[in-house]
Amino acid sequence: MPMSLCTPKTLLFLAGLIPALANPSLAQNIEGVAESLSERVLFVTSGGAWEETVNPGPNETGETNDGKAAEPQIKAEAQAADNASPDVAEATPPTAPQRGYYRLVALRGPDNRSLLHLQQIALTGDGPELVLSIEVEEINALGAYVTDIRPEDSTGAASQPGFAAYIYLKTDPTMVEPETWALYVDEFGDIVVEKSSN
Repeated sequence: MPMSLCTPKTLLFLAGLIPALANPSLAQNIEGVAESLSERVLFVTSGGAWEETVNPGPNETGETNDGKAAEPQIKAEAQAADNASPDVAEATPPTAPQRGYYRLVALRGPDNRSLLHLQQIALTGDGPELVLSIEVEEINALGAYVTDIRPEDSTGAASQPGFAAYIYLKTDPTMVEPETWALYVDEFGDIVVEKSSN
């Protein structure tokens, strides 16, 4: 039986598969993510922006130029650079700043009350990468039920470093209207959580 030629529809379908075949890691990283999320995830919102210099150059006291203590890895790299010969130190290219965005995650705790986590996500060549995750104690200590989370800015493009979001919660599930709390992260990474006056 003779083999028939491909139809134009088949050719278009095969042409559409070429990018996916050329980059199989892209398909593997995305596929199944939604299905693999825990059933305890209530809300996730992201936004804002942050930027960090990876190799700021600590001074003699072990502090960076901005007065904050250097991370151990950064200290080790600085000591290695000090011990290296001048030719090696000059050959080391400066590292690009690490950039990313913030993510706020509400989870259903074991007692069905909500637990809130603030995360820093780095934008890397391999895709988003979790850098830091901390509990938002001011909210978690309330033993509340988070009913919604909304970012202050929903344009999707942060023009300034930092992050702001509103958390809607009920300390008693029978409450008609939720309380509104605000979470702010400034350009230095300092976090403020307060009950909103609105």
